[in-house]
Amino acid sequence: MSGSSPISLTAPSTPIRITNGQLFKRRFRPYFSKRQLATLGSLKSSASAGILNKDAITRNTSCKFIQQVGKKLGFPQATISTAQALYHRFYLYYPIRDYPPQDVSVTCIFVASKIEETIKKLKDIYVAAHSVRHPGSKELDPEQISEDRRRRVIGYEKLLLETLCFDFQQRHPYEYVVKFVKWIQAFQKLDGKRLAQKAYLLAVDSYRTLLCVEYPAHTIAAGCIYLASILLKHEDNTFTGLESDKPWDQFFCSRMEDIEDVSQQILDLYIINNPQDSERYTEIKIEINEQAQNRGTDPNMDESTKEELSARLPDWEFDGTSTTLDSVNSNQHTVCYEFTLSTT
Repeated sequence: MSGSSPISLTAPSTPIRITNGQLFKRRFRPYFSKRQLATLGSLKSSASAGILNKDAITRNTSCKFIQQVGKKLGFPQATISTAQALYHRFYLYYPIRDYPPQDVSVTCIFVASKIEETIKKLKDIYVAAHSVRHPGSKELDPEQISEDRRRRVIGYEKLLLETLCFDFQQRHPYEYVVKFVKWIQAFQKLDGKRLAQKAYLLAVDSYRTLLCVEYPAHTIAAGCIYLASILLKHEDNTFTGLESDKPWDQFFCSRMEDIEDVSQQILDLYIINNPQDSERYTEIKIEINEQAQNRGTDPNMDESTKEELSARLPDWEFDGTSTTLDSVNSNQHTVCYEFTLSTT
């Protein structure tokens, strides 16, 4: 998990083997470090660099699909973002090749509508999904939705709930964007409304990446504000951005390395999706990297944290033997869920 969150030590990873391959103990982990995300990726059998890259493209496309379907249904952005976060969590443990992204996307929208109390019937979601997938075609008749499709979504819903360990807490960066911008205006004069609007749009796009399972909401909001300030300055020379001499990492309650990483990942997303502007975004990435090099590493970061934040691809071993997620996700064992009371 990112060092920005204070609850990393109380949420051990899931799953954990505890006896002879017949019993697994699972606890909900709110966030994952880069090393843990890389490990989960390597645990999916036959996961190669090419497959992982294809998974990233599929993830981007599916999150765009979820956004369009959610807007079609009139959902608030919180519901849409929750659905996208659920999608990311599901595929941390299950390979895309075995679970069709379209069906899983519909499932995530269905579950998110329940979590955020903006409930829609499954048939209504299917109708909206059909109109997004096939624009200009005749509207899908809800009565033509087969029972097999309904059962498939219900089956995926059960898997998704197990993946969440039945923990439905989900914080989004949007409220922090507003609070942080108001806080910034107390220290310097700038166009807060314009900064907040830009940061809000970046926060919406951030859900097309794995940021929501890597960093807490307030750190994502901080990264979006930081990047929004840089983008606005590049777009308009008259815009007053964040002052460089202020300790923004302390104001945002996040490490500067994490804030910059959030910005970098969003820029990577834009470089892929907007080839015509890739040069401009690449220049901004270089600018952020240069600022990080001039600043140096965090003197308070210990070696164990540095190692944890670095990405690597080790095998996950149980009792000294390499075990893939295929065996962990099978039904040939008992799963024990542990619950802890929230401290927030």
